[in-house]
Amino acid sequence: MLNDSDDARLFVELSSHAADLAEARDSLELALRSIRDPDSALRDAERALVANATMAYCRTFFPSKVRRPVTALVKIPRAFAATHELVAMFRNRTIAHSQSDLSVTYAVAVRDAETQEVLDVIGPNIHSPMPPEHLHAFLGLVGALERELDEVIDPIRTRLMDQLVAEHAAHLDGPRRTVRAIPADAFAAGTTRARYPASHPIYLSSESEGQALGG
Repeated sequence: MLNDSDDARLFVELSSHAADLAEARDSLELALRSIRDPDSALRDAERALVANATMAYCRTFFPSKVRRPVTALVKIPRAFAATHELVAMFRNRTIAHSQSDLSVTYAVAVRDAETQEVLDVIGPNIHSPMPPEHLHAFLGLVGALERELDEVIDPIRTRLMDQLVAEHAAHLDGPRRTVRAIPADAFAAGTTRARYPASHPIYLSSESEGQALGG
């Protein structure tokens, strides 16, 4: 690992946003693949994939205690401003909260077709998915923002590399990343990462023994 510095922290911050955008891109591409192929094994996962893409994208610009919004570092391309606002609203009213009529639950009586006897009362949920046209626009937005980030990250990466060359010996014994092995029953979702992380947890489960998780 590089030593802690302003450039190293900025590189981590920007790369963290890039990781969220990559997650959103992957989910959108899988969702669109499922739409193109009705027989795809991903078909049943389309709704979850779009929801995940929405949350991953919105993490980049919603308030955070450990990094600035991506919009403080790069600009949303004007051509995708409307799509950005649409995705943010979709997240707020449909994905993160249940307020939109894109997800409606009805009270329905099930009756026997011949006797009209009431057999049951059910609460079916009707979900209106984001149309493919908007998914393509969403994917275009993510790609455009990734390119904006790349332009900001590249000179910082170059500066860090130049610094490593100039101070090569000093960095040979630099800090090492630490993996904290923790039992699965101690899983915690409320912890806060450092602005310049030096470690991360791996939760050990009997169901995933021998597997290393990363992202």
